[in-house]
Amino acid sequence: MPIYIRGSELRGTIRVPPSKSYTHRALICAGLAEGKSEIVAPLICDDTLRTINGLRALGVKVSVNRHSIEVNGGKLSPKVSLIECGASGTTLRFLTGVCSTINSKVVLTGSGSLLRRPIGELVKALNRLCARVISAGDYPPVIVRGKLRGGIADIRGDISSQFISAVLIAAPLAEEGVEVIVTTKLESRPYVRMTIEVQNAYGVNVQVLERPRLRFSVSPSEYEAGVFHVEGDWSSAAYLLAGSAISGRVKVVGVNPQSIQADRRILDVIEQAGARVHQGPSWVEVEGEDLEGFRFDVSDSPDLFPTLAAMAAVADGASEIAGIERNVFKESNRIEMVLYNLRRLGVEAWLKDDRMIIKGRRFLKGGIVKTGGDHRIAMAFSLLGLRADKGIVIDDGTCIRKSYPNFWRDLSKLGVMVGRPT
Repeated sequence: MPIYIRGSELRGTIRVPPSKSYTHRALICAGLAEGKSEIVAPLICDDTLRTINGLRALGVKVSVNRHSIEVNGGKLSPKVSLIECGASGTTLRFLTGVCSTINSKVVLTGSGSLLRRPIGELVKALNRLCARVISAGDYPPVIVRGKLRGGIADIRGDISSQFISAVLIAAPLAEEGVEVIVTTKLESRPYVRMTIEVQNAYGVNVQVLERPRLRFSVSPSEYEAGVFHVEGDWSSAAYLLAGSAISGRVKVVGVNPQSIQADRRILDVIEQAGARVHQGPSWVEVEGEDLEGFRFDVSDSPDLFPTLAAMAAVADGASEIAGIERNVFKESNRIEMVLYNLRRLGVEAWLKDDRMIIKGRRFLKGGIVKTGGDHRIAMAFSLLGLRADKGIVIDDGTCIRKSYPNFWRDLSKLGVMVGRPT
């Protein structure tokens, strides 16, 4: 369903949705813990529902309530032999690790772009730990037979940090200790830190060793049931804060300014571009200005790439966004989609090695944005409706359900015209 976006500024106060990344990890760890756990203020979206259904398929009892999720976990006993992960890469990768700890054959697959997202490095790592995992080359579907014995596994850190997180989540349930050695630079490291933080909350200790190279050590142990409070999502907040920086003044509540979430660094870019940032203990407010070109490396926060591209499109001068290469392996090829849509909207942009250079212009002519079914392309480029004479049409407004189901409603609350194109 196409969505039409037009407005002059964002104004108001809005509560950010809960973190998708924390919700996934809390669900998985609770599912592996014996007894009843409660996840308070979780995010319910297409992706987290895939993880919930995957856990149910493995015999975990999950009850979704209005403000919490109750998980009765422990010993896994698959109810079906096929788990459908939809478009959720996190679900597929994390549950592949989980399934390697049980003595049952489980097939994990997905749909659409997920079938083009690599998983071979995770498969190789689990097999080095004596699990039995087969994939279709470097891609899903995946057949997992278990049982994870343990040992040492080398793994690259420059394809997806989720591979490392998946092994770490499974590691405590191996028969022997597990050591994960990262053979390249670890990109998106904050996401691995997040995994370890959630594991600690459920009673599992992960030792991090930095020399002679980065490695993680996990001894056999058990997850412990408990209560986990999900903090606000900086990935979602980034759209509203970037929109405010483009035009307006928005206060986002329900976020942790000290969070380890990678996308909190949107604030660094906003300040570099010339907008003003104010912070409190659980809120952030951005006051927009005429933006100036900026430079930023998204190696640790790849999901910020489309949002920063939208900011750069309306900033004076040239902006440079580096470390974009892994955006090829997302819900769409985000490098291609961002470049295509910028040029379609009359913005000069080009690639140079692993960087995109964008020459901004104060106002745009407007037009149709092709999302490729990618939620982050849809939300990021909708912000350009604030600077487009004729507004912006997002060709697929439903794809936001993957991570931020109420995004259009929240934009409308902040004063933007959101509706169907005529």
